[in-house]
Amino acid sequence: MTPSSAHASPDGNGTPETSGRWTPRLAGVLLALTWPTQLVTAVVILGSNSLASVAQVFHTTQVVWFTLVVTLVYTLFTPFLFKLGDLYGRKRIMVAVTGLGVVGDSVAAMAGHYWLVLVGRALGAGYGVFPALAYPAIRDIFPAKLVKSASGLLASAGGLVALASPFLAAWLVDGWGYRGGLWFLASVSAVAFVLVVFLVPETPRHAFDSGFDWLGGLTLGGGLSALVYVLGRGDEWGWGSGETLSWITGGALALVAFVLVERSASYPILNLKVLRRRSVATVLLSASWGQAVAFSAPTISILLALYPHIPGVSDGLGWSVHHNAVITAPASVIVFLIGVYSSRLMRRVDARLLARCGLALMALGFLLMGSFHADETQLMWTMCVANLGGGTVVAAAPVMVVGAVTPDEHGQASGTLIMLLGLFSALFGALFFAVLDAHSTVMKGTAFYSDSGYTAALRLGGLLGLVALAIALFIPPLREPERDAAALPVPAAH
Repeated sequence: MTPSSAHASPDGNGTPETSGRWTPRLAGVLLALTWPTQLVTAVVILGSNSLASVAQVFHTTQVVWFTLVVTLVYTLFTPFLFKLGDLYGRKRIMVAVTGLGVVGDSVAAMAGHYWLVLVGRALGAGYGVFPALAYPAIRDIFPAKLVKSASGLLASAGGLVALASPFLAAWLVDGWGYRGGLWFLASVSAVAFVLVVFLVPETPRHAFDSGFDWLGGLTLGGGLSALVYVLGRGDEWGWGSGETLSWITGGALALVAFVLVERSASYPILNLKVLRRRSVATVLLSASWGQAVAFSAPTISILLALYPHIPGVSDGLGWSVHHNAVITAPASVIVFLIGVYSSRLMRRVDARLLARCGLALMALGFLLMGSFHADETQLMWTMCVANLGGGTVVAAAPVMVVGAVTPDEHGQASGTLIMLLGLFSALFGALFFAVLDAHSTVMKGTAFYSDSGYTAALRLGGLLGLVALAIALFIPPLREPERDAAALPVPAAH
């Protein structure tokens, strides 16, 4: 039996657990994987709430880099890190990225110069890749009967993070400025490091190539990073400007070069034959597209809630951050609860069906939100509908990936999913702001948005959800993890 075909053992003695039942040890492994995976959500929320503090402390007009540098760095390095996980075992890479997270956030928190803050943020950005390592690790470690439910639980825990993070961000940033947020991230990254070191077992290798496709990784990561960067800055530069078109052209050419490189590479970083399979292509495209809508469209409702109400100028609701957190709390709880329920249900129900139902509900929720968002009650119930669907989509996505690929292909599939998710999130964010800007009034250098802009942007979110649903309808029947486990040789008794 090759190492790539064996399941790792949570008890570290080389004997796979096959009972299909939850044990305290498996619960500990899931906690150790969930903590740093959902730290990514906390990083985004805390980072967004720290921007004003950073700008005032360092008197910089380049505050956008405080969050953008994190996205760019993990997008660039994702192809390398998931391939290294296949080559040397995923636990080693998990330990490295969580350790760098502690160092990076500590450097950024202590920095006295803005450039050093950015260096720290770049060092810590590696934990953005953690989800691409965690989901394949579940398949390596858990009994086949628990792979679906564990994957769904890992994804749906983001609802609890989304519930707590706005309150936490308000407390930390209001009390200690951006440094409070960064010290908190350094602390929880340290906890993640300890959990991974002591609770996650070594995972098997899934690639035994002696070479590494550096050129393929650079063209893929560089091309995607260029596109993510320009999508984040295009609104500022102007979409028809020479700078914008140069970055788009450069990113597109890099991706074309990647395809050409991979065709002749001795040790390709991505197996394009795998990605061309109908099951893999449709799952990755619908899952990344649908999750990108679920994560990016709620930004519109946040702007609606927090922007002031100025008759004739701004049609925001004028809420405080704390009040908005209270109003959105039920929707965040729904994400977690529906994730837990879906995780249990997917042991008996086809994940494709749940994903399609989730995408339909999410699209309906954003379409309804576009028409009904005048007060707390309307925004609360429409957001609950959207999150009921979005939570189902997030829980079903990793389970569908499990059914689309073999264990040896899971690392590159999860890495590709993370890269596409980042790209689509940047694209949709740019589209939403383009719609809002078309219905805006600029006063003293600040753009304020009309109700027609919020309506159009939210309805666009619903339409994008329907596109993901249309793609999901073409997903063919998927394999069961139990089938892969049954095909494995039985380990010899010792």
